[in-house]
Amino acid sequence: MRRELTPRERRGAALIVLALLLWLGWWLLVQSWFLNPLIDLEEQADALRAQQQRYAGIVQQRASLQQQLQAARGDPASRTSLLPGEDPSAVAADLMQRSLDLVKAHANQGPGCQVTQRMPITPEHDSTEPYRQVKVSLTLECALQPLANLLHDFEYGQPFLFIDNLSLRRATSTPATGGAGRLQVHLLLRGYLQQATAHPARPAVKTGKPEA
Repeated sequence: MRRELTPRERRGAALIVLALLLWLGWWLLVQSWFLNPLIDLEEQADALRAQQQRYAGIVQQRASLQQQLQAARGDPASRTSLLPGEDPSAVAADLMQRSLDLVKAHANQGPGCQVTQRMPITPEHDSTEPYRQVKVSLTLECALQPLANLLHDFEYGQPFLFIDNLSLRRATSTPATGGAGRLQVHLLLRGYLQQATAHPARPAVKTGKPEA
């Protein structure tokens, strides 16, 4: 068995080792220290340029968006998207009753749907917002078919309602075998009402006899 390499084989092995050392030196000294940080900086610069262009486009559309908003506020048709009333507590109670009526409308579809818990919510007042929001927390036992129809009514009806949170789990009363039965559903429903306009204070009315 031959143990020593021929001069040609030693030169080939030396060239391979030299190529590996050059590649390793390039990766350590150039690629990892210079090129990779430059590539990361270039990617960050591209992201910042794209963000700046997006914000610039939004700023350019500001005037037209404000005009559209003012036109929408003055359009009587847009008022139907808001909940009627100015008292947030009363509007929240009306919203809860509205949601209960919608649930009752789908109560007999499939395995049915019913409300087990409900609670109106009036978030803190924010005078900087043009519209004030009210919410209703609902817990239902509902089958899939009436639930899908109910969510459709919430999302696409008027006044506009929004579902902030939705969680589903198998109801404890559902049998282990057979059909899907009912699900236990918790959802948080949100609507808006027109912000109450502050009225100027009336001057006090003086009483009593005029001074002599």
